[in-house]
Amino acid sequence: MTKMTRTLAIVAGLVAVSAAWAADGWSTQVYDGPGWVRYGMSTHPLNMSSTPTYTGVQDPNLVYNVGNAWGGYNWVKTTATDSAAAGTAIATGQKTYNNAINWSDFNVAIMPTIVEVFHGLGRATGTISSVQWSHATPASFSNAHNVSRNNYAAIANQMLNGSELDVIMGCGNPDFDNNGMPASLDPKYVGGAATWSQLKAGTHPGSWQLVQTKAEFEALTTGNPTGRFLGTAQVYSTLQQARSANGQGGGYGNPSGDAFNQNVPTLATMTRGALNILDNDPDGFFLHIEGGAVDWANHANQAARMIEEQMDFNRAVEAVVDWVNTNSNWNETLLVVTADHECGLLWGPNSATNPFEPIVDKGYGQVPDMAYNSGDHTNSMVPLYAKGKGAELLVNLIDGNDPIAAAAWHYSHGWNGDYVDNTDLFTLMTASGAKNVIIMISDGAGHNTFDATSMYEGRWVPEPSSLLLLALGLLLRRRFTR
Repeated sequence: MTKMTRTLAIVAGLVAVSAAWAADGWSTQVYDGPGWVRYGMSTHPLNMSSTPTYTGVQDPNLVYNVGNAWGGYNWVKTTATDSAAAGTAIATGQKTYNNAINWSDFNVAIMPTIVEVFHGLGRATGTISSVQWSHATPASFSNAHNVSRNNYAAIANQMLNGSELDVIMGCGNPDFDNNGMPASLDPKYVGGAATWSQLKAGTHPGSWQLVQTKAEFEALTTGNPTGRFLGTAQVYSTLQQARSANGQGGGYGNPSGDAFNQNVPTLATMTRGALNILDNDPDGFFLHIEGGAVDWANHANQAARMIEEQMDFNRAVEAVVDWVNTNSNWNETLLVVTADHECGLLWGPNSATNPFEPIVDKGYGQVPDMAYNSGDHTNSMVPLYAKGKGAELLVNLIDGNDPIAAAAWHYSHGWNGDYVDNTDLFTLMTASGAKNVIIMISDGAGHNTFDATSMYEGRWVPEPSSLLLLALGLLLRRRFTR
């Protein structure tokens, strides 16, 4: 066989491999495989106030704009939403000021939330998170309405005292610290001391079954659990991210090198348990699932812990897909995977002086070369993936196109830069006609958070055409430099 023949044979093989990747998403994340639709999503708030302004007028400077978004870092760093306003926008379809939990700029409750819609249809509902269950995002996906996200005890009691939710899971356990060790902390995240005492005694008027231990969470994934369940893991702030730096871990999946808390469930376990409870309703259900501590890691510029948290989120996505394939089907279930906003302005290693430099893949099990340019939220676009009943409706909700974003972030099956707004997701979820609606939010995760984790997991695959051109170039270079 001549060198040219060998070269052509290798190129032909690469074409076949590229075609296979394009066809079935091999080696990519489950939400970047066949059958998914892919868009970007804008996340701007109504205004930058932290209290009602009584105008209800959208600040035009905050609206996502391609020129502003890619004209340096200043605009995206100074026009960002917080998680409360972002969660409210998705859960109600209405923009509001930063700090609001399903509360309007006119200082009244925004009605209804997506949970209230599904409850009104006679369907089961749930909200779960890897942070405190009364925190901004899980609270937004509930029956809670409050002028301030910081009124944790009041929000928790609204969630518990209403009839709308059937499953609540998260952190905030005042009897344990961030390392899962016994403690006595502020019970505000679980409704205050009186409410927490009722829950532990089994006397809460909401008839909640309190679940705390890892074994109890795991037990919910099997059998036929019935009733209302409040899962409050034995940890205070987050399942894992807020644990101490102990240097006693290591290995793949633990890039921080710090041993994980062993007494708490994973987000995937919570997800399986919640699905096993909610699918008892023959009419269907709504479930919100949040990888909340991704945001906490990005705020702290903890690249390794961000990857740990995003991996936990990815395993939860896989758990949902497995449930749909085993217990339902894509003709009756809608799954949406997205983020509420970007946090950390994560770009390449020299991005402080070379804005928007790409992050650098270092291979399987290696944290990519990258750098944070902020410790807060930004107004950058976030990714949006959807599959199942009604996902095709997103094409009718497109608000704009960002070709620069399309060039910067390559979904394995292509994306032309079309994007929707976060308020459009409420429209999608209510108009989809799906029996079951599941929305998964990786809090604070921009495109580079998703991509960095895929690189670490060995699941990041360049566009097939780009891969082929690169391989062909390398082969020809080798041939003509010998």
